[in-house]
Amino acid sequence: MQRLFSFLIATSVFLCGVAVSAETVTFTDNLSLGASGPQVTALQRALNQDLATQVANTGTGSPGNESSYFGARTKAAVARFQEKYPSDILTPAGLTRGNGAVRARTRAKLNALFATASSNPIGTISSTTSTIATTSPAAPYLVKDSEKIDIYVGDKMLGSVQSRISSAINATITSQGKIPIKIPTITSADAPSVSIGNPSPRFGVPSTYISFKGNGVSPDSVLYFGSNYIVRSITKGGGDNFVFVVPPIPPGRYDIAVKTNGTISNTTMFVVRDPKSPIVHIQSASPTTLKYGDTLIIIGSGFTPENNIIIISGEKFASAPSTDGKTLAVQFIPKGLQAYATKNTGIIKTPLSLSVVNDYGFSDSEKTLIISL
Repeated sequence: MQRLFSFLIATSVFLCGVAVSAETVTFTDNLSLGASGPQVTALQRALNQDLATQVANTGTGSPGNESSYFGARTKAAVARFQEKYPSDILTPAGLTRGNGAVRARTRAKLNALFATASSNPIGTISSTTSTIATTSPAAPYLVKDSEKIDIYVGDKMLGSVQSRISSAINATITSQGKIPIKIPTITSADAPSVSIGNPSPRFGVPSTYISFKGNGVSPDSVLYFGSNYIVRSITKGGGDNFVFVVPPIPPGRYDIAVKTNGTISNTTMFVVRDPKSPIVHIQSASPTTLKYGDTLIIIGSGFTPENNIIIISGEKFASAPSTDGKTLAVQFIPKGLQAYATKNTGIIKTPLSLSVVNDYGFSDSEKTLIISL
């Protein structure tokens, strides 16, 4: 039963109240990490008009999905905005790098660019910003209309397989062994013919060389960074290794996938790192022996206000916020272990690894947890 358990583990804005119109947009508030409100939403929409200062490429904060919360991604985007206009913002303040806080000089530059945009409300792209976008270093890596795909097709196929296996195992557990385990037949048509492993390293700044192992990958394959960016050049290494260069796209956590001859691989995570971001570190995790339903407390540093992905034995388990950048709390209720939890004999004790990933990168170390069921 413990072997089966191990196998299962392995497989298993709203915008209102701000002056946004066709005539004018005016930034009046000081804004920094933790701020919220309609001015933050307007800020994100302004930053998203330029690829060099885009808040996020997918999800919360991305174009069309701007939020009212000033989180780590917004701070990083503001810093890039400040560094784009150093003579107006940084030099007068005696700074060489952006600090990510919207104060008087940053507000003044934002208003100079956007408050005079008659007949160009924030959220539309003028001829000026279009010129900026096409000359951005990220522009050559934008996904064209003809290249758009669902990068999660491979994941959906694998998820269906895992669900079938889990159902068979859980039926046996629930029946206390009266129903024999019958693992469903899995054929090659049930899983994508292209698969990729975790990149090495799993984060890097633009221009870094990254390797990964792949099956069914060819040198003419392309690599997607989320749904908006693409690397069209992959180099064949030795054996089943392939190499790509991190593109100059906005920093953040991306799901990456390979497309080969129309087939989409599974996704894996990669972080395009901002060199100014802190290192993600796990100091401790408690309790060290977890039961189903326990609250797991992780202490460390470099946690972001939102979207800290907790990884247990290589699998994404949950996402948790951190108000202080040092603490994460999440309830341990993995769906795939519900059948085991109903027995709760404490006999099964399995060691699992714990790590964290967010927009700053992957944690620099792992911790070991014991699961008791």
